[in-house]
Amino acid sequence: MATLSSALNLAFSGLATSAAQTALVSRNVSNANDPDYTRKTANIITLPGGATSIASYDRSADKRLLDKLLDVTSGSAGRQTVLDALTRLAETIGDPQSDGSTTALIGKLQESLKAYEANPADATLGSSVMAAARNLTTALNQASVAVQQVRATADQDMAASVSRINALLDQFKVANDAVVRGGGTPSDLADNLDQRDRILKALAEETGIRTVTRPNNDIAIFTDSGVTLFEIGPRRVTFVSTPVYAAGVAGNAVYADGVRITGLPSAMPAASGKLQGLADIRDRIATTYQSQLDEVARGLISMFAESDQSATGPDLAGLFTYGGGPALPPAGAAAAGLAAAIRVNPLADPAQGGRVSLIRDGGFNGAAYVYNGSTAAGFQARLRQLVNSFDASQSFDPSTQIGTTANLADYSASASSWLSGLRQEAGDKAQTGLALKSRASDALLRMTGVNIDEEMAAMLDLEKSYQASAKVMSIVDGLIGNLLDNIG
Repeated sequence: MATLSSALNLAFSGLATSAAQTALVSRNVSNANDPDYTRKTANIITLPGGATSIASYDRSADKRLLDKLLDVTSGSAGRQTVLDALTRLAETIGDPQSDGSTTALIGKLQESLKAYEANPADATLGSSVMAAARNLTTALNQASVAVQQVRATADQDMAASVSRINALLDQFKVANDAVVRGGGTPSDLADNLDQRDRILKALAEETGIRTVTRPNNDIAIFTDSGVTLFEIGPRRVTFVSTPVYAAGVAGNAVYADGVRITGLPSAMPAASGKLQGLADIRDRIATTYQSQLDEVARGLISMFAESDQSATGPDLAGLFTYGGGPALPPAGAAAAGLAAAIRVNPLADPAQGGRVSLIRDGGFNGAAYVYNGSTAAGFQARLRQLVNSFDASQSFDPSTQIGTTANLADYSASASSWLSGLRQEAGDKAQTGLALKSRASDALLRMTGVNIDEEMAAMLDLEKSYQASAKVMSIVDGLIGNLLDNIG
């Protein structure tokens, strides 16, 4: 009787083990499309007496491939962030070939001046010059505002990224503590390990990270530059957002564990991730482009400046002026915000009580600056001088990265080309990053993901094992029944 009972217990344990394995296979199949799920297998042990039981669960993990995926994820996220911002910036200046681009508007202003030079007595042609000048200043004003909006958006996105990093680090502590403690069922432990990997993937999108596995399967997290983000507990990532941006306003840095990780000066700046891409747009790319716009505005003001005809006074702003006028902005140096401040001189605007003829005659700055002393309606000299100034070279600030000497139209076209070049480069890098991420993800999934065919084959084997245990139970039950009948 004891032997039959033992056989029955063994068969029962086999059924229970097969049922648990079947449930695990079903779970694998149901999560086959989850890229963050790792395939689980059961480790079966034989207990004293011959019964079987599930001792633990194995995950199809691969740290090397996971680390590679984290690395390329950070790089891809940063490159895509830069590309998105450059696309928005490109809309501010337009294609040099389009009618609404800054370069095209400079050309239209020159053409309107040529027409006015051909017939200086025609006030309608003078009004056309005013309209072209007004369109150009409006385009520069709007472009400058758009650049600052891109910077402000990047700043807001940086604040959101920092908040997400801190939230993910808090979540990581919960999952990591559960793994280190090792409490709960073997299935719980496997789930906590999956949760840790899932959090690491999300964290890598925000900033480049490196991980170190320590005793008890504890994990420490560092930025790709070596700043601690998590060690036993999360380290705070801090950032103070700047609500309003204007040219010359510098954004605040991001700090991790008290160490600056964005911008300069920083001994340990993060090298990849969405956060770093946003900081690069806000602090480098957009500010350089703003300086280029400011130099276009300065070039315009300088081109249309008036000279004292007695040669005793300084050159002063003419058709184009700004808040600091009539003094000219310093030559060869970008004045922060000049593109936003440039405007057509109201003294030449009939809508503001001005006279268009000042463009032809001079005199924005008083009698000493009048070129047409005879007040002749056909006076062409000043207009010819203005037309020729479009072809003259000027000196520009070398920090704008597009050359130091050029005429204004070429300089404006270079600004557009500079931005287009950056965008093309960013697009190529973003495409490469996505391809690398896809390949790394596929490689990890091949090692850790669920193969439906393999799971179905395992299910068939478990079905046979279950049937065998059930058959043993049926036979033992019959033998026990016969034995009891004979005893009775």
